[in-house]
Amino acid sequence: MRLGIDFDNTFADFGGLLRRVTLERTGVDLVAIREANPHAQDIEAIVHATLGKDRLDALVAEILESDLSLEMEARPGALDVARRLAANHEIVVVTARSVKEAAAPRRWLERHGIAVRDLVATDRAPKASHAVHHGLLVHLDDNAEVFADFDEAHPTVPALIAHPMNARSARAAHWRSVEDWLAFERLVKSLEQER
Repeated sequence: MRLGIDFDNTFADFGGLLRRVTLERTGVDLVAIREANPHAQDIEAIVHATLGKDRLDALVAEILESDLSLEMEARPGALDVARRLAANHEIVVVTARSVKEAAAPRRWLERHGIAVRDLVATDRAPKASHAVHHGLLVHLDDNAEVFADFDEAHPTVPALIAHPMNARSARAAHWRSVEDWLAFERLVKSLEQER
């Protein structure tokens, strides 16, 4: 079976690297902003007001377009579970990055010994058609917005991994929520048994 997995904030901790780089370069602590505004509906607007949208966008672009991406830590459990899953399944990484931005994730995966069938860079386009094209049984992602096009008739099971970014996001009844990579591994096993 083919399993789709997002890269940023799913395999690797993009948010952690962005927090570190932002603090080092600007002195602004993104964690402190979130903690100071726990009930804010639009934390991104507060960050933009504090740091400046252009400045934040430049930091994000630098991470996406450079070898800084190689410094990202793996999400807890990601490497061990992905290696186990790769022993019996084909992994297709489906990332919203552009082709230009996808070079570092390829190297990151190789560096960590993660065997993947393919890495698909959607250039911020929806992922649903890529899931169909690659015949993915399930797609794991940290961003609830990605699953807007994964309706109940979609052949790929959408699996949303817990992440602060999607904590307040609405979920469709047919989506699967997983707390972590171990829960994703259990989901894959249950989907195998259903087939």
